[in-house]
Amino acid sequence: MAARARALAVLRIRGAALAVALLPAAVAVVLFAGRATGHLGAGTGWDLTRWFVSGIAVLSLLLAALVTTVVARARPALSPSVPISETSAPDLYRLVRDLADRLEVPAPSAIALTPDCDSWLEDRTHRAHGPPGSGRPTAGEGRRAPEAPVLVIGSPFLWWMRVAELRALLAPVVAGTGPSAHPDIAAARRFIRGLDAAVAVSARAEGPLRGPALRFVG
Repeated sequence: MAARARALAVLRIRGAALAVALLPAAVAVVLFAGRATGHLGAGTGWDLTRWFVSGIAVLSLLLAALVTTVVARARPALSPSVPISETSAPDLYRLVRDLADRLEVPAPSAIALTPDCDSWLEDRTHRAHGPPGSGRPTAGEGRRAPEAPVLVIGSPFLWWMRVAELRALLAPVVAGTGPSAHPDIAAARRFIRGLDAAVAVSARAEGPLRGPALRFVG
């Protein structure tokens, strides 16, 4: 599947970046372990090498921790939309669930309306977003269980289209919940959205210390 192949490529890049950040620390551990076990030579040159590599390792780990913290704490942007509950639009929810059943994919976790003439799936599983449509985290919330994305529908479509036309429009969008449930694709999507959010945070960074640090992360 093309989507999974692209997701795996993103995850390989993430893994490579992590390996690069940990490589100096691994080399430093090998050098000190070799000295302790007598497998690497003693002397001023070896000692300078060990401390030089250790300094690079500490710097690399600090930079990696900074980037990881910013990416993890950054809040991905949400499209402007208005959530609608199933009690207020039972027929629309029934239509979407019927589409999901026919396509054999998970049904969207919620539905929201947007003034744009467009429709898309939006991942709102980030802990800062709280439950779908709430826009805020819940008190005491722990690790969130995987859930399907929110279906965002352009409100003009509901005004202008017949039911059959709306079904035809939403079918390819709802079909996207299938790939979104794959763990590799979900992990890659979260990583990319975290990077986007971190870049947005760095662009708004201010202050003599915080600003340069976050701009470096961006």
